[in-house]
Amino acid sequence: VEICGGIASGKTSFASLFNNRYITSVFENFKKSPFWEAFYTNPGKYIFETEISFLLLHYHQIKKSIDSDIFNLICDFSLYLDLAYAKMGLKGSKLHSFKNVYSEILQELHKPNLLIYLKCDSHTELHRIQQRSRNEEIKINLPFLASLNEYIEKEINNLRMEIPVIEIDSAQNDFVNNEYVKHKMKSLIHNHFFKSA
Repeated sequence: VEICGGIASGKTSFASLFNNRYITSVFENFKKSPFWEAFYTNPGKYIFETEISFLLLHYHQIKKSIDSDIFNLICDFSLYLDLAYAKMGLKGSKLHSFKNVYSEILQELHKPNLLIYLKCDSHTELHRIQQRSRNEEIKINLPFLASLNEYIEKEINNLRMEIPVIEIDSAQNDFVNNEYVKHKMKSLIHNHFFKSA
């Protein structure tokens, strides 16, 4: 299962709900990318190497988990989100090169069994970014978040006929603090994992 959503849409918080003996959460470690600091300093200049490195990082994390015979994975990242970032920031031969690597990865890993789409408006995302006060996110602005959300929406709409998509409004569903919502989200995903049991 992959979780797709904009910055501060709640991907890591959502995945954290399921890290138990039945489901294994896989968390992105963005600082393993050697380019993330340079990207946040000047995203327009360092976007190609950043997007390629994140795509390979995510591929490696999923592949390593599968090779370790870990089943029922839920990732707080998505290869489709990587593709949305790439389409937003790359053009021409660089986008073509990214898509070639992406296609090779998808042939090996195949598509996820489920995609969780955390839909969140850009104003809420910006408020959350400001609240968590990460130095590397200081320059993120509303137009960037709105544009990214548009590209994500396009990718999700292209996928709806290919794989199951559960869409959750993460601005309206507080699965971080509200126990009822937490239980509701857990039941929703557990039912997917174990519906055939």
